[in-house]
Amino acid sequence: MTTKRILSVLIVAGAVLTACGSSDDGAASAPTVSEAPAASAGETTPAGSATVMVAADPTLGEHLVDAEGRTLYLFAKDQGTTTACTGGCADNWPPIVADGTPTGGDGVDAALLGTADGIEANQVTYNGHLLYYFAGDQAPGDTNGVGLPDWFAVDPAGNAIP
Repeated sequence: MTTKRILSVLIVAGAVLTACGSSDDGAASAPTVSEAPAASAGETTPAGSATVMVAADPTLGEHLVDAEGRTLYLFAKDQGTTTACTGGCADNWPPIVADGTPTGGDGVDAALLGTADGIEANQVTYNGHLLYYFAGDQAPGDTNGVGLPDWFAVDPAGNAIP
């Protein structure tokens, strides 16, 4: 990892940790990450086209990604399909949403896929967990959100990868 990349990850991680913390009123208070998420992360996908797939990573093993290979995460503080990620947190952790029923690629149990009204209506769920992107993941295959408190990549069974 280059020094520039390490510094970028540390800056993004600091912003995310601050944004996902809460102030006295429960609202996130930090500014958003200045870099945009990778290619349309968090934008509503065309009707019915949100696809969840399985990818392999030498460190994480098999984990969920979208059709472009962007890592999907769950937030441990969510209560089922009620999001705990609002304000600045939602800017750094945009939801994956679908206008229709999400589909599963190889290795994904389609019975575990669904949608709920999380940050946005029709946020994609897997095994009852709302799914999110991380704004610090700039390219397919990035896993920069791994290791941040309360955020986890998701295995094909729908569990957090510790």
